[in-house]
Amino acid sequence: MWLRDLIGVLDEKDEKQINGNLDIQIENIAIDSRHVTDGSLFICIAGFATDGHAYIHQAIKNGAVAVLIDKAVSVPSGIVSIRVASTRLIMGKIASAFYGFPSKNLRMIGITGTNGKTTTTYLIEAILKAAGYNVARLSTTQYSIGKEQIHATHTTPDSIELQQLLKKAVDYKCTHLVMEVSSHALSLDRVDGCEFDTAVFTNLTVDHLDFHHTQEEYLRAKAKLFASLGEANDKGLPKLALINTDSPFAEEIIKAVHPECVLIRGYGIEKQTDIFAYNIETTQDYTTFLYQGVKFKLNLLGRHNVYNTLVAIGVGESEGVELETISQALESVGGIPGRFERIWCGQPFTVIVDYAHSPDALQNVLQTCRQLSPKKIITVFGCGGDRDRSKRPQMGNISGGLSD
Repeated sequence: MWLRDLIGVLDEKDEKQINGNLDIQIENIAIDSRHVTDGSLFICIAGFATDGHAYIHQAIKNGAVAVLIDKAVSVPSGIVSIRVASTRLIMGKIASAFYGFPSKNLRMIGITGTNGKTTTTYLIEAILKAAGYNVARLSTTQYSIGKEQIHATHTTPDSIELQQLLKKAVDYKCTHLVMEVSSHALSLDRVDGCEFDTAVFTNLTVDHLDFHHTQEEYLRAKAKLFASLGEANDKGLPKLALINTDSPFAEEIIKAVHPECVLIRGYGIEKQTDIFAYNIETTQDYTTFLYQGVKFKLNLLGRHNVYNTLVAIGVGESEGVELETISQALESVGGIPGRFERIWCGQPFTVIVDYAHSPDALQNVLQTCRQLSPKKIITVFGCGGDRDRSKRPQMGNISGGLSD
């Protein structure tokens, strides 16, 4: 791709100072100098641990022919430099353009919230596949695209890797892509350049305050996904915001939506809403509930998984899938890695592994364990170092109160 065309996707408001000839071919884009090859555009990002501007000479040594910068640095003669106000802000646009705007050729479903994202992606994938669609999934546990199962580097990868994955999905002739969208990714503009068709809000509880500092900032990050629904509609199809109306933060998320061009649907189990589950029952082996008079049976336990299932139902309905097909698909889902996953090695007790990384998630898991009427619950949990410290005492109290 010609560098002139690549830079041409930037808006007039994206200030840029160009030094050099833009009529050169760009064969690759990279933010890591170790990934630079001949003909690369090296995008310098000031990260939390290191600054890409410090690696310009290494990138050039590895084959970079142009650099994108956002601070005054020395660039050797013969190398094109483009200086902008923020390389991070425009990286998504650049990456999307380089890979041919892949999100425009996919039905894009983005899920954000503290808990439930991973389970929900698996459930949506199962429903859409049952309806005959070719579906790609990007989740915390794994990226699944076509025949490939790819190790997940992040819940939501950086802009360049993300657009590479979307391009791969297009190459595999996927019709839909369902992905987790983390608050970090939204704050760091990783999903800029993606045109989402559906945005889902699961919930918001205490987490990531090491990064966002306040709950208000955390909420604002989540709301960015919903604001983006109204920014473009090149596909000419309706956009959908699917929101947990049982959450105390639902109204704030709704305020971010452009109602004139986005359909807003609520889901929940506590008060009547668009997608409402009732007659919820949980046994040791499955969960059942009714929606629109249809009985749904899940191999997933706990009320929190009813919420996750309602999201999947809402997405399935919006994509034209019949309720009978949705019900059959959901019942076929056996289990999800690391999400209330039972480990059986012939031992005379039950072992359950769960990703529960927030107070709310840990409470949901332990309350679900209690519903199984065990003689004793022994809990082993940890909170990662260099992360949100405020949730540690809360999780300790929950663990102590609900365990033996």
